[in-house]
Formats: sequence, C-alpha cells, structure tokens
Amino acid sequence: MNKLVYKHIVLIIFLLIGSYTVFSQDADKVIIDGKTYYLHIVQKGEGFYGIAKKYGVSQKEIHDANPKSIFGLKPGDVLHIPVIKGRNNDSSQIEDSNEFVYHTIEKGQTLYFLSRKYNVTIEDIKKYNVGADQNLIIGSIFKIPVNKNVDNRIKNTYVFHKVEPKETLYGISRKYDVAIQEIIKSNPALQNGILEIGSTIRIPKSAFAKNETETVEKTQKLEDEQYIYHRVQAGDTFYSISNKYNITKEAVYNANPDLNPDDLALGYLVRIPKAEISREEQRISQNDDFKVHIVKRKETVYSIANKYNINVEDIEMANPTLILTNIKKGTKLIIPSPEYIARIKQEEVTEKQDLTQERVVRNMDSIFVDCGSYDYNTLKETISVAVMLPFDVEATKKANIITKIVDDEEVEVDRDEPILSSRSRTFVEFYEGMLLALDSIKKQGVNVQVFTYDTAPDTNKVKQILAQPELKSVDFIIGPAFTSNLKLVSDFSYEHGIKLIYPLSNKNPEIKRNPYLIQVNTPDSLMYDKYVSYIVNKSQGSRILVLKSKEPESLENQFCSALKDKLYMDYIPKGLSPNYMEVSFSQQDVQAIDALLDSEIPNLVVIPSPKEADISKILTTLHGVVELSSDKQVKLIGFGDWLKYQTINAEEIHDLNTDILTSYALDYDDTVTNEFLTKYRSWFNTEPFAVAPYFIRPGKNSKFSKYGIWGFDVTYYFMSARVKYGKEFEYCLPDFKSKQVQFNFDFERIENWGGIYNRGLCVLTFNSDLKVLRKKL
Repeated sequence: MNKLVYKHIVLIIFLLIGSYTVFSQDADKVIIDGKTYYLHIVQKGEGFYGIAKKYGVSQKEIHDANPKSIFGLKPGDVLHIPVIKGRNNDSSQIEDSNEFVYHTIEKGQTLYFLSRKYNVTIEDIKKYNVGADQNLIIGSIFKIPVNKNVDNRIKNTYVFHKVEPKETLYGISRKYDVAIQEIIKSNPALQNGILEIGSTIRIPKSAFAKNETETVEKTQKLEDEQYIYHRVQAGDTFYSISNKYNITKEAVYNANPDLNPDDLALGYLVRIPKAEISREEQRISQNDDFKVHIVKRKETVYSIANKYNINVEDIEMANPTLILTNIKKGTKLIIPSPEYIARIKQEEVTEKQDLTQERVVRNMDSIFVDCGSYDYNTLKETISVAVMLPFDVEATKKANIITKIVDDEEVEVDRDEPILSSRSRTFVEFYEGMLLALDSIKKQGVNVQVFTYDTAPDTNKVKQILAQPELKSVDFIIGPAFTSNLKLVSDFSYEHGIKLIYPLSNKNPEIKRNPYLIQVNTPDSLMYDKYVSYIVNKSQGSRILVLKSKEPESLENQFCSALKDKLYMDYIPKGLSPNYMEVSFSQQDVQAIDALLDSEIPNLVVIPSPKEADISKILTTLHGVVELSSDKQVKLIGFGDWLKYQTINAEEIHDLNTDILTSYALDYDDTVTNEFLTKYRSWFNTEPFAVAPYFIRPGKNSKFSKYGIWGFDVTYYFMSARVKYGKEFEYCLPDFKSKQVQFNFDFERIENWGGIYNRGLCVLTFNSDLKVLRKKL
C-alpha cells in the first residue's frame, strides 16, 4: 500500500486517541496568538483560489497564516483563514460574497484589466478602493463590486469556476460531481475543446446541489494533527469542556491562552490538544477496523503480523512514528484488520481505474468539435439562410407615388424614376451585397436556400415571422437591424440552437446571454484594449496629448484610464516615463492648444469624445495650431465613427496626418476589392463605399451605396465558414481565414457561455499628400 492511503489510517489513529464531532452552523472562529481565524476543512477538489474567494482573502494571506500550505492541500486539512475587519469579519460578509470579489493584484494588471475581467466600470472599482487611481501595487487586495446588471436568474442557477493551470474538464466535472456534457451545455465555448487558463466557466447548481449537501453532512469532524476543535455552546466552561475530553482544565487553558475562561463567546472554537486526551478510551467499541496491541515479552513484529493474519508492511504503515525493528515490551501498536486492508486495496484499484478514465477523458477534451472533419462536397447539403431586415416595402411604395394635376384634377401616379424610401435604403443596399455573396457561393457548387422577411413596421411583424415553421431549421439568421427586435429573435435563436448574425447595430444587450449570437459591429468599449495598444506602440519618443470634452462622458474617462494604465505598465519596466498630458477642451483658443504641444518632439494627439460637435471643434482648433506653428509635429488618432460625421473637414484630417482605427475600410490597391467593385457597379449601377465617401453623407438620390459591401462581407464570410466547417462552424472561427472587402474579421467569444463578437481592426492613414492607406491590424 502507498503512503497516501495510510495517511487516512493515521487520521483514524487520532480518532483512537479521542475525537469530537462538530456540526457547522456558522463560520467557525478560533483565536490564536491574539488573532482571530476562521477554520476551514479542505474538501476534495478544493484549491487556494476557491477558498480565498469564499472567505474574501488573498491566497497569500492564506499561505501566511498556514506556512505548511505551500506544500499543497489535501482533503481533511484544516486551514486558518484570517478574519479581516471590514472585509470578512462577520459571517454575513462571507455569505454575501456575491456582492464583492476580492482580487489580488498581479504583475501587469491595470484598472482597465480589472474592469474587463469583472465587467464593472473603472469608476466603480475606484469607489471601493482608495488610491486605486494611482499605480497598482502587486499583492494588494482590491474589493470589486459584482456587476448588478447580471441577470439574477444566472446568479441563482450557476456557480462560477475560474480555470486553474493543469485543470481539465474531467477534473472539474469530478470536483462538482457534474457530467462533462452538463458543463459544456452551460458553456458552449468549451465545445471546441479549449479550456483556457484564467477563464471563467459556469457550473449548473442543479446538477451538484444534492452532492454539495451530502458533502457537508459527511464533513462534520473538525480537527488537525495537533488539536480537536470544540465549538462553544450555551453553558460551556473550561471545566465542562475538560471533563468532556477527559483532560485537565489547565491543559485546555494552556492551549487557548487568548480565550477568557469567564466569558466564552458562543460559536468560537476551543482547541483540545490531542496529546492530553486520555489513552484509556476504548477504540474497539467505536471502530472495528483497528485494534490496539500491547507488545508482550519476546514478541516481534513478525509474530504479531502472523497473529493477526496481516503483513509486516501493514503494521509498519499503520505505525509510521515507530521503529519496529526492535520493539520493546509495553509498546502500543495499531493493528489494522484484514477486512480493512482488503477494502483499502480495493479502493486503490478503483482509484487507478479512475485515473485511467481521467486520462481517456483528457484526450477527449480536445476533440469535441473536429474542425477538419467536415467535407461539404461529400454531403452536398443545402445551406439555408433567413434574412430578417426592415426593408419597409410599404414605405418605399408610398415614396414612389406622387400627386399630379391631370385635366384640372389631382391624381396619384407612379414616379417616372423609382426611388427608395430613406428607411428602406440601408437594408436594400445590404441585401444587394448579400446577393453578390450568394452568387459567388453558388458558383462554387454550393446549394443555398434563402428566406427573406421584411420585419417592418413593428415587433408584431417579427413575432409573425418567428412563427413560420421553416425558421426552426435554418442554418443561421442574418438580422435583425435594431435592438428593439433583438430579444425576440435572440430568444428564438437560443431556443432552437440557431446561429444569429447581428450585422449592423453596435448595441447588443443579449451577447452575454446567447452563445449562438454573433455580433459584427462591435461597440468601442469592447475594443479599448486594442485601441490603447495601438496608441502606446506609436507613442515612443512622442508627447501623448489627450483632448477630452469639456464635460467628459464616462466612456471617455474609461478610455483615458485604460490608456494611462497601458502606458505606465509598458514604460515603467523599461525604466521610462511616458510624456502624457490629459486636458478637457473648453473652447480653447489657438494659443492655449499651442502651449500644450511640444516643439522638440512629435505630438500624438488623441480625441476620445464620441460627440461629433466636440470633435469638429477640437479638430478645427488643432488644425489652426498646425497651420500657424510649422515647428509643431502632430499626428492625430481618431476612431471609426468619425468617417460618418459630416461636420469634419476631410482636408483637416489629411493635414493632421490622421490615423483612424476602424472596423471597416477599403483598400483600392487590393485585387479582391477591385473585382468586387467592378461587379457591384455592373449589377446595380451604383458606386459602393465603406459606409460612404469619408466625411460625406450622400443624399437619398445619390448613386452611392453605403452598406452594399457590408452585406457582401458578412454573408460571404459566414457562408464560407459554414461550407468549410459544417453546422458547428462557430467553434472554428478563430482559425478561419477568408478574404473580406472592407472588414478584417477576427471573432472571439465574450464569455464561455456568451456570444461572439468581432475584434478585427483596420487603420486608415490620411496623409498630407491626400492619399489614404489601409492596413489590417
């Protein structure tokens, strides 16, 4: 038998000496050397991270209070968890741990990192952590408020588990006694077999609630190698406790010098030293697995082993503290019964079988979805797509009826040259691009079926569409256009397991709830880390000047915090200090802005405001400075929404040598782009642009198409992914490369249980020679 098995034997030996069962009603506390601790019994599968989170302390604080814990944890270990005033000093704070998360700062972490990790604002973090706006100190503890916007149904339904190094799905399923398929069902991202260290997964409570209760019932004894812990009850005194355990009152007092014997607080724990417990207690009456044998004259370990029909090795392992080569008369030996030994050996066999099974399942972890096994040409399936957009056909019909006077009478007639209503135009253009994509896919020999629905004018129309029987079997839905209809369609998508490609809006309240939802147009708040990384990489040797609005919005402040954090964490390890300045722009004149710019080194100017009016004012003033001060080198960083603003002067953008970070842009030197442009002009007699000519909003009768390329890229990308990978293509998107005309698609899941969003970026550089260059990031 191995030593691990006999550690359990040694634990039972202590039961021979004496024990007491403690039934936990609240968090157990004990006072040692003037400090108060919770006592925690380590359960099977528990790790330091989970225990630290449960009690609102850091792993370092647990290690400091339990020096031996650095060698690892095993079930049954008793840990001292420090009670910290204001953080976990009463049981309600532990029970209400869903109100806050206690995070230990590690190297390289920033406020922006914490805000993304826990889905809270930087301002909320600062509110509960004084000094958080300064450099974060490694090892410090931050109190992170739990995001209240998370659906309470999710809180009550799941336990959230953070994946630690070397963990597998099999190990996690064993820890919570939940089937692997139940975990995957609650975390669709795991279907691709990737269990990312540090990510969070949901464990359905219903699957292990019963087991959790059973575990509590089984774990009632509270003791460690030196002590049994007795919880003080009404009427307890040192005298009554000493009598209960058959030791002296002085022994109890000496083991608990910090307790007041005249005022024992209910619920606190009294340490009972095992060495002082009377050896006269008869073990046999409690457990037949062991006997106590007192060595007689001339007896040897061999003769004793033969007497009890066991091996010498069994006796040696059951008495690890004794040297048995020369045992003396009167020595007490613990003798395990043959039945107990047989049972332990069988448990060893079972454990080995479990380990073998674990290795098998580990190999299965990475083959849930095989992204290379699907062959469309063999199956020749018909791929079905549903398009749900507000074409508003009725509005266009009305727009094409005009009033004329004929023979002195007012009559309604059709327009000579039909037009699209302003409400219809965006979605008709998008659909035109879809038709080009479907044409390209069909020419590759793919069978396609398209169901097209007009979702205008209201949600009742959407409900009628969702009632159509064919929708339940489509491969994916493209739409809807607006958030007002999103929940209805998202619920349908979730219920039937249908991929939902949300193509246009960047507002998406459903993305964290629906794993089948794919967002194309990502909000800036999810892209800040990529924005600031680009700026920091450009900042070396430059002054960084951030010009905020007069009254900055929360997103501006969030962006600035992320930028500062990234700058300092990137510069400080290199022994550098960033040249950073942040000011609120308040109708500054040219001289005031001029004073902020450095004449010796380049100036990298960032305007984080989302307001068109603020941006145009700041741009005009900044451009005036550059015109008057030839010694000031300025490079401006802007963002995708600028391309749609009509009040921005394109000439100023070029003069300021502007880089604009955007999700979509055209490269007119690209062969694929020009082939598409030629085909689009031929089909629709219209000029396609990436959301329009930059800084121009075309009129309703202009021959520009703003969203045609958008529709092509979205449709061609996802149709191609479906053809290459099959029905579960969404799990293979990280490895999927497909040429887009205006996008740089790079999809990532927002959570293991949530939807997918596009993190791809392009940079448009507007040079002073009036050229525009596009580069994918």
